[in-house]
Amino acid sequence: MDFKKLSEDLYYRSSHYRFAKKPTGYDKGYTKIADWLSDLCYYYMQQEKGVQRRHDAEFKELVEAQRQKIQQLPSSEYKQGLLRALEEVSL
Repeated sequence: MDFKKLSEDLYYRSSHYRFAKKPTGYDKGYTKIADWLSDLCYYYMQQEKGVQRRHDAEFKELVEAQRQKIQQLPSSEYKQGLLRALEEVSL
């Protein structure tokens, strides 16, 4: 789910109710739940960032472990190709 898009959409949809000249109970109820949903979206966006950071770190660790294994191979064009490919994906 695209939580950022949903949060933006909620704000857009609720702006009519949020800035009503004489807010009714309906307006207040709509904005209350829209704010709650936006907070929920923010929470899950932060969760996604944390997961992404962990995945990034794990990916880098695996690439570095593979690089260390390759470094132990004798010098050859094959080894150079392996190292070059790793360099290109781990910019």
